[in-house]
Amino acid sequence: MKIVVIGSGLIGLTCAYVLRRQGHAITVIDRAEGAARETSFANGSLLTPSMSEPWNTPGCWRTLLGSLGNSDSALQLRLRVLPSLASWGVTFLRNSARAAFERNTRSNLRLALYSLSVLQLLRRQTGIEYGRSARGSLKIFRDHASLDRAIAAAARLQSDGLSFRGLSLDQAIEFEPALGPIASTLVGGIHYAADETGDAYRFCVALADHIRHDGVEFRFRTEVTALEMHSGAVTAVVCGRERFVADQYVLATASYGTPLFRRVGVHLPVQPAKGYSVTFNDCQGKPSLSMPVIDDSLHAAIVPLQGAIRVAGTAEFAGFDRTLNQNRIRNLHKLVQSVLPRGAFDPETASPWCGLRAMSPDGVPIIGPTPVSNLLVNSGHGHLGWTMAAGSAQLLADLISGDSPPFDPEPYALRRFGLAR
Repeated sequence: MKIVVIGSGLIGLTCAYVLRRQGHAITVIDRAEGAARETSFANGSLLTPSMSEPWNTPGCWRTLLGSLGNSDSALQLRLRVLPSLASWGVTFLRNSARAAFERNTRSNLRLALYSLSVLQLLRRQTGIEYGRSARGSLKIFRDHASLDRAIAAAARLQSDGLSFRGLSLDQAIEFEPALGPIASTLVGGIHYAADETGDAYRFCVALADHIRHDGVEFRFRTEVTALEMHSGAVTAVVCGRERFVADQYVLATASYGTPLFRRVGVHLPVQPAKGYSVTFNDCQGKPSLSMPVIDDSLHAAIVPLQGAIRVAGTAEFAGFDRTLNQNRIRNLHKLVQSVLPRGAFDPETASPWCGLRAMSPDGVPIIGPTPVSNLLVNSGHGHLGWTMAAGSAQLLADLISGDSPPFDPEPYALRRFGLAR
């Protein structure tokens, strides 16, 4: 078949790769000048099945209410976007009920673990390099109650494949000696052995180059202006004066897919959540982390990359506004100093970034068919886009090709929301 994939971030590129491996003719369209220039550009660099919990945790409404006007809140809601979040927000809060939250966490964990296995196969097949490290991640805790709750939550997911080890304070410092200077503020940690790190942008550039040589056509600087329809199917993707005709069309445009779907009468319940990162590129003489460290109390991660350290965290529901909020950036600077106080990280040489994560209201990605017969979606991964990209692509490709996926695709289907046109 001939397939057009709209979007060249992690989700779109892995879709293009898997579909090309299945023998389809693929064209990738993106409005940017190159691969992964938006949401995937400077994300947290974490592949973390350990972080499969959706953001709508039980009682999250208190966090959201408390975030109004509070720039220090890890998850912030802007008053001006409340009208646009009305129906989406109701579903978001409904899925914060304990039973729904735990069901959705398990759906995410299943896909996340599967995705790491698909990514392993992709590495063998392509040989691409992206600074991968597979030493796991270390979550640190500053009070015993939080540590006990996290261990109990991890234990509930052990039968679903989550691997973890609770650590005493001494064991946590042994795992990551760079935390020694703040040992007096910590009580212990959890090591998640399956977690990985890797530069998502570097991955995307390498994968795009690989599949280009394998026959995938790329059309950058090409913005979709319309989806041409006839008899309930897409007949072409219109980009200005150009038309791209295919048998199937895949929208992998993160939160920007929602307005595109709206043009053809399909409601896609995905909202943008602005995430932040700061990258310190000159790390000579600074404390050397051997693995990513996630600070439970500060809801953020510090990730070692090759020659750099990236700190990522906090999120805002602020619509499609991509303005860098300097208060949020300052918070990340304070965070890295609080975890690595001897680092002397210079804010003047740091690279701040924000991108719009695509959030579904239940925290589980939306993968598969839509009410338009030949239009498919792969979106809504939230903070797990890098973690789930390869597995989501394989799941979508199986659905397109009529192959049987390795697990039930229904928890990821658009129709779970009971939505039609």
